[in-house]
Amino acid sequence: MQTLVTIAVALGSLCLVQGNIVHYIFYKSFPSTLRECAQYNEIPDCTLQRYIADSYPCDEPVKRLIHCTLSGLGAWDDKDGLREHVIRNSFKPTPEDTCYLNRTRECIKNAVAPLAADDFHGRAYEIFQCYYRQYGNLIDDDQSVPKDTLELAQLTQLSLIIQNLPRCVLIQYSKGDILDEPHFPELLLLWLIRGGFYDAKQGGIQLANLSSQFGHPELDTPQTEQCIRAAERTVCDEKEAVKAFTIFKLCLKDITPILRLVKDAAKALVGEEKSCGCCKECSYPAVSPVYNRFHPPGIRTDDLWIVSPTAYQRLHRGRIQGDDSCTWTELTT
Repeated sequence: MQTLVTIAVALGSLCLVQGNIVHYIFYKSFPSTLRECAQYNEIPDCTLQRYIADSYPCDEPVKRLIHCTLSGLGAWDDKDGLREHVIRNSFKPTPEDTCYLNRTRECIKNAVAPLAADDFHGRAYEIFQCYYRQYGNLIDDDQSVPKDTLELAQLTQLSLIIQNLPRCVLIQYSKGDILDEPHFPELLLLWLIRGGFYDAKQGGIQLANLSSQFGHPELDTPQTEQCIRAAERTVCDEKEAVKAFTIFKLCLKDITPILRLVKDAAKALVGEEKSCGCCKECSYPAVSPVYNRFHPPGIRTDDLWIVSPTAYQRLHRGRIQGDDSCTWTELTT
C-alpha cells in the first residue's frame, strides 16, 4: 500500500510541476522546443535567430541545440536513434512531391554513414538537416509528444490505482487475462483519456496521437481509419467506455501494446503473487453493462464458453434459440 501511495504522490507532483496540463498530455512545437533548448544551452535570442536565418549551420553549438530539440520532441533517443513517426510531424511535404520520403531516407543513410555510432549530436543534426532539406517545410504547429517508457508505465499504473480495481483483478491482469475482464472497458477509457488518445468532444479516438506514440505503420492506413468509423457506427448511442472498447477490440488491440502495458503495470503493483485467495465474489465480479453488451453468455462463433453440464442445462431450460438473457452468475453457480 505504501508503494501505491508513493507512486500516486509522485505522479501528482509531476503534473503540478508541468503546469496547467490536461490529464497527462504534452503538446510542443519545433520552434517552442528550440527556444527551450536555447535557454538550457545559454544561447542568446539574437544568436538563435541567426542560426535559424542561416538554416542551422554545422557547428557544435547548433548540433547540441538540434539534439536537445529532437530529444525534447520525442523524435530522437540516444539508445534507439531516430523516431521517424515523430519527427515527420514537424514537417509538411508539398502536395505534388511524391518522393520526399525515399529521398529523405537516402539522405540520412549517406549523411550518418561516416559518423561514429556514439556521436549522438552529430547524427541527430545530420538527420534533422535531411528532413529540413528533403522532406518538407518546417511547421510551427504543436504536436503530441510521445511518452517515454517510464512515463507510459507511470500512466498505466496510476490508471489502475485511480480505477480502484480489486486485487484479484490486478492479479488476473498480471497474468495477461485482460481483454474479457468486466472492469477493462472503463479502465481502457480512463487510460485513453488521460494519455491523450481519446477525446469525446474531438471525435473519440485520437489516431494521430496513437500513431505518434507507438509508431505502428497500420495506425496510419485507411483500413484502420475505416475500421474505426465502422466500429463507431455500431455503438453510436452507447457510453464512451463502450465506444472506446469496441474500437480497441476490433481495430487497435493488435497494433498497440496497451494490453502488454496493463499486464506489466499490474504485475508491478502485485509483485509475484500468484493467486488472491479471496472470496468467490472477488474472483467473479458482478458483470457490468459494458461486459454484457460485448460478451453475451452462451456459445458464439468468436468466443467459446466452457460451462458445467448443469449450467448448460440451466442455460437452455425454457429458452428459445438466441435468448441470451442468462447471467454470469447462472453460468458459474
